[in-house]
Amino acid sequence: MEKSIELHEKYTKMMGYAGKIPASQRVTVSEALTSADANILLPKVISTVVLEAAEPLTLVSNLFQKVTLNEGRSMEFIHFGAIRAFEIAEGQEYPNQSLDITGGGIGSVDVKVKKYGLRISITDEMISDSQWDVIGLHLRAAGRALAAKKEEICFTEFRKAGHVVFDGDMFTAGQDGYPTGRGFNGEYNGTLAAEDIIDMAVSIMSAGFQPTTIIMHPLCWSLFAKNAALEGTSIAAFGQGSSNFDPRNYNTSNALGLEVIFSPFVPFDQEAKKFDFYLVDKNNVGVMLVKDEVSTEQFDDPSRDIQTLKLRERYGVGVLNGGLAISVAKNIKFAKTYPAPERKFADMALPSDMQGAAAKQHDEI
Repeated sequence: MEKSIELHEKYTKMMGYAGKIPASQRVTVSEALTSADANILLPKVISTVVLEAAEPLTLVSNLFQKVTLNEGRSMEFIHFGAIRAFEIAEGQEYPNQSLDITGGGIGSVDVKVKKYGLRISITDEMISDSQWDVIGLHLRAAGRALAAKKEEICFTEFRKAGHVVFDGDMFTAGQDGYPTGRGFNGEYNGTLAAEDIIDMAVSIMSAGFQPTTIIMHPLCWSLFAKNAALEGTSIAAFGQGSSNFDPRNYNTSNALGLEVIFSPFVPFDQEAKKFDFYLVDKNNVGVMLVKDEVSTEQFDDPSRDIQTLKLRERYGVGVLNGGLAISVAKNIKFAKTYPAPERKFADMALPSDMQGAAAKQHDEI
């Protein structure tokens, strides 16, 4: 057992630091493949290297609660909604909690497991030359690719099943559901105002959940930082409470208790310059149904002196509670938001007998 652990650590280290290991302690790739422990240890080593490379990218997928599926290919989850506990007097009946806030019945979501993977090729020359580092590069790239796919799938579910509060394409300026950010001329320009983020938070709270986390594309922090400098209050106020926006410190505690996750996999249309923005209750996002963790299979192609590794995993992602714990702003314009024009009493539709009193009160203020 101790020998297996020692070899596992040595093989894993060789994948990335072969050049730094003394020659006397190195193991050639050929020796590793032909050793008695290879069939057991190498798949574990490969999985370790792949998962270590994937870990920094699995930000949003970690918000989904992991459920292991032992039999079958799908599982049905009931939308039970937010529930609460009560004070119970002596002898009082316990209140039943099966709150339905999805409308039209409790409803459910059927989460189906699908297979995801890729293959990488390792030449016989890499093996004979004992190019551990090169093999490690291939495996880490594969790990990042699997993680990227998982994040993309999660955001697809966010977009499809989340509660849409704002949509710059579905609604027109002035309509409910159209973001209230304004351009330099004071007209709605499809950008997200600070008040819109408050509305997104309220939509989550009205469903019985608690907003905890903002999720946006890394490019968006610079946009909101510019907005903070323009109007003195914007999303920066939800982080630092200052227009001196520093993304390195953006995940600290703040006035609203919101954390911020930056993910390059948040939908961002570079051509149309539009993006999505999410505010979620990270404790009630959904489930990730896992059938198989990352596994490998090796096979040879003697005609080309190539050994191929297949990497695959099987899982499914589902959003719970009708998506009411996920507040979505879709198709938001990637542009500056300017302060709303100051309203004057002359512009307000007040009866003539009230205008004078209102103006006098304004002057006194």
